Amino acid sequence: MSLELYGRKDSINVQKVMWLLAELGIEYTQIEKGGSFGGLDEEEFLALNPFGRVPVLKDSDYVLSESNAILRYIASTQPGGEAFYPADPEERGKIDMWMDYGSQTLFPEFVRIFTEVVRVSPKERRFNVIAMSTRRFQAATIQIGKELGENPWIMGQQLTLADIANGVYMYRFYALPGVKRVSQGRVESWANRIMNRPASKSTVCTDFRHMFVS
Repeated sequence: MSLELYGRKDSINVQKVMWLLAELGIEYTQIEKGGSFGGLDEEEFLALNPFGRVPVLKDSDYVLSESNAILRYIASTQPGGEAFYPADPEERGKIDMWMDYGSQTLFPEFVRIFTEVVRVSPKERRFNVIAMSTRRFQAATIQIGKELGENPWIMGQQLTLADIANGVYMYRFYALPGVKRVSQGRVESWANRIMNRPASKSTVCTDFRHMFVS
């Protein structure tokens, strides 16, 4: 049985999983849930994930939720996955650290910016919130730039789950209109490398204009 991924294609956390699946060339069935598709409170879906959130991955009888856990599972079970999540415990530990950094530090500020720009009408936007969260988001990405140094990816020469878990936010961050950003050379170069990857282009760097509130 092929993998089944539950979650709408324009959800950033679902895109995180889609990106890795595309990198690995893995076929899967997508069941769009959440947003305009609804279905998160349906009994059948809650039996898969009582938290009522996406993404959810179903692999035969095995069901898993939470995007970072899904990334680790895919990389640990699918051919080619070790390149993204090496077996060495020290490397895994550092990748896990950066994955947590993305979820706990970048994601909250990204959500505040995205909500104010996309999900709030222009008349009701709180530009002070956008400015403050943008400063915090970019202060956090400075740490990524420091870790990159002269390397193309967070862990060095190889794209890993550390890049996917943090890089998933970059396309939308730079594409959002009306956001005043400071220049960050290493971070922007890293973001451009992400955006130029075919797997990212097809899953993450996609049109999200339909999500804007007019």
